[in-house]
Amino acid sequence: MPMADIPLTGYRALDLTSLYMGPFCTRMLADYGADVIKIEPVSGDPARDEGPFFHDENHPEKSGLFLHLNVNKRSMTTNIETAQGQNIIRELAKSSDIVVESFKPGYLENLGLGYEDLVKINPKIIVTSVTNFGQTGPYKNWEGTDLTLYAMGASMKTSGQEHKYPLKIAGRIASFQTGNLAATATALAIWNRELTGAPEHVDVSFFETWKGAIDRSTNDLVAYSYTNESSKRQWNPGMGIANGVFRCKDGYFHISAAGAIRFPRLMKMIGKGKDLIHPPWNNPNALNRPETLELFDSFFIPWMLEHTKTDLRNMCQEQGVLGAPINTIEDLLNDPHYIQRGYWQEIEHPETGSVKYPGFPFKLHATPNPERVRAPLLGEHTNDILQNELKYSNDEIQALQAQGVI
Repeated sequence: MPMADIPLTGYRALDLTSLYMGPFCTRMLADYGADVIKIEPVSGDPARDEGPFFHDENHPEKSGLFLHLNVNKRSMTTNIETAQGQNIIRELAKSSDIVVESFKPGYLENLGLGYEDLVKINPKIIVTSVTNFGQTGPYKNWEGTDLTLYAMGASMKTSGQEHKYPLKIAGRIASFQTGNLAATATALAIWNRELTGAPEHVDVSFFETWKGAIDRSTNDLVAYSYTNESSKRQWNPGMGIANGVFRCKDGYFHISAAGAIRFPRLMKMIGKGKDLIHPPWNNPNALNRPETLELFDSFFIPWMLEHTKTDLRNMCQEQGVLGAPINTIEDLLNDPHYIQRGYWQEIEHPETGSVKYPGFPFKLHATPNPERVRAPLLGEHTNDILQNELKYSNDEIQALQAQGVI
């Protein structure tokens, strides 16, 4: 498939971000055709020092986080706190459509590289700023992490058990959602520029992104608007019979089979359908009594331990029971659905060899996605960009290297 058929082919983006949110944004842009030049400090994006590492070897070219977030990009090292480094950014910005940055508000302005500075040299530039709290407001200069911003966004208040401490969802889901939204907002700004010719400064706030997330946050906000009451953690281990995670023969399986429709299906699936006409199974009010739960577990848990995750999944499909395996990474890599849809991508890297990567988050059937290009080595494309695109001479490049600019 010719590259011209990919939606963002022909657009160039300068990636002045690091770690999670910004790189995920620019990876999305790169996935759909944008030429992304990742500007790294001479020491590299800090994500290069974060694990997991290939074969547990702490190495800047073997960080799984960096390799995942920076496919389809070129890497150029530049010290933007030097006058020469700032000139390089300006020269690249002249021929770029997008600049994505994640510095504290005011930092780039102090270097003469803020939105107002860049729009003077490129009147159609789109600058996307991805920060913790946005470009304005009393919190704009505050530090933050996925954990602290998730907590401040109020979703954490309703996570966990009612009488224990609030909990955070695992990993950096909130950070990646912010990066995903930043990519969407950037694409909208591109579309608006195509219609109007106007430049744009896209101001993405992690704090506000998560407050608008559908994961309880929006529901809690609407509920408070109507009742003036704050939502509470509603975890209840006794929320219903046949609900929760259970051990099985080769791991764990989740069952959600309470209720007048689902519970009879489950009982039939485990060979107890005839018991439904007898107490306590024929009395809906008795199903959640402690003694009933104990009786149910006495035969359900041993039955689960006799069956594999695949057996259970197939039986649930046949009987119309809500149930799903708790998959391991190995399970997912070998999942027939992923394999049939060609989700996983094998990417060769000089430091790791061939490794499987998650595929594209959605498919465009009229414009099939190309194979991804591996994440770049630190500064891999610095000389090429300077020499062939900015027309620097070998002597000038060597001088920049000697001065620590690149």
